[in-house]
Amino acid sequence: MEDTRLLEESSERLKAILDGIGEGISIIDEDLKIIWVNSIIEKWAGSLDDLKGKYCYKAYQKRDEPCENCPTLKAFKTKKIQKARQFAIDNKGNIKYFEFTSSPMLDEDGRIQAVIELAVDLTEKIQLEHKLKETKDRLQAIFDGIGDGVSVVDRNYQILRVNRAILKMFNKRDYLDLIGKKCFMEYHKEEVVCESCPVEKTFSSGEPSHITKAYQEHDKGKIVLDIYSFPIKDDEGEVMQVIEYIKDVTNSVKLEDQLLYQERLAATGELAAGIAHEIRNPLGNISASTQFVLSKYKLNEVLRKHLKIVLKNAQNANRIIKDLLDFAKPNEVSFKMSSVSSVVESVCNLVKVRCIKQRVRLAKRISRRLPSLLLDKKQLEEAFLNFMLNSIDAMPEGGRLTITVYPDSENNEIVVNFSDTGCGISPENLNKLFQPFFTTKADGVGLGLYLARQVIGYHKGKVNIESKIGEGTKVIVRLAIQRERGGGGGENK
Repeated sequence: MEDTRLLEESSERLKAILDGIGEGISIIDEDLKIIWVNSIIEKWAGSLDDLKGKYCYKAYQKRDEPCENCPTLKAFKTKKIQKARQFAIDNKGNIKYFEFTSSPMLDEDGRIQAVIELAVDLTEKIQLEHKLKETKDRLQAIFDGIGDGVSVVDRNYQILRVNRAILKMFNKRDYLDLIGKKCFMEYHKEEVVCESCPVEKTFSSGEPSHITKAYQEHDKGKIVLDIYSFPIKDDEGEVMQVIEYIKDVTNSVKLEDQLLYQERLAATGELAAGIAHEIRNPLGNISASTQFVLSKYKLNEVLRKHLKIVLKNAQNANRIIKDLLDFAKPNEVSFKMSSVSSVVESVCNLVKVRCIKQRVRLAKRISRRLPSLLLDKKQLEEAFLNFMLNSIDAMPEGGRLTITVYPDSENNEIVVNFSDTGCGISPENLNKLFQPFFTTKADGVGLGLYLARQVIGYHKGKVNIESKIGEGTKVIVRLAIQRERGGGGGENK
């Protein structure tokens, strides 16, 4: 009787201990049936009387077969403690998340009798993790959605975090290409902290800082960046990290430069027009008087020769004045449906004699399938003539000038190529060709290519020049096709 009482007291104490642990405890047999549960399990899964003898996976997870990665099954097989995170469903239908630890109960002979399953409720923790992840994902989406570059830098100038705009700005594929590396090395290709670094100033002063920085990118040319830095402080007001906000203002700077350039060109044009008008009248008198003397009087050869030189130079000066007036006030454009092939043929006829004299072989390759375009033939002829004369001038000892005309259906354009075997153009001059008043010719004004590109622009076209020293130059003109008014074509010659 006394033994029975002691046994009952021991059972009560054991139950109190198991309930006092504060975590759910189940004892499971080798068939995965529930033998016993403590009060913690009873609170969410039901009473021991209801659970006893039921399969644990049916009682806890409402499944018809054992759970994947079941720690209790593994404990029966290995006789070792096993852990796994799994969900369970309480008696109200709510999903709960647990970390299950399954410990084998062995007899004196080392045979497994049952498994004690400890269930630690992780529901609140996992829900909090999910909320934190959702918040983090939203913040990351906002972070990445900022069109300008944002990065976080520590006191060692190591990059801690960046957004996608930074990756794009500095041609990086992945965040790992930047994280943990020095900002001055990855952003600005410097070996030490940049001069006037705003991040350094913010760490020193604790205040925001700003700098506009320009540097050269090998495949993009000059890049101009507005860089702002903002402090991240701890509870004591010390700067722990700095947010670096980087805005690419290259296009804005280029636009400002272009506007200033256009203003200067307009002022130059007005000045040129004024000078040209003032010079044109006396120049016309010089030319007319010279022609009158040459046609009216019998002169000796020496005097006649010098008067012809005066007349020739007066005509050259008049041509320069015409270019200046075209630059100051471009001619009105008059469009009519016509074919590019007829323009090319007309210009080829104009330069044919000069090509023969200079031993330049002129070749034409004109597609038969050229649609008609809206053209100002006269102005387009002048533009094409400028390209061809430049090519001929580049071959003083002879060479080959090839004009190729064909439709580019993929881009809806007609392409006109002027390709020569001349001396070529240096890389430093190649970028200046379309600048007004830039010329390498002793008697040139430097307006021919500028005006030619202007004419191509009137036709909604583009012109590009490729050249190599000693190999030759290619001028590529692309003119948009108006399909709704297309028709006609050139003839191959």
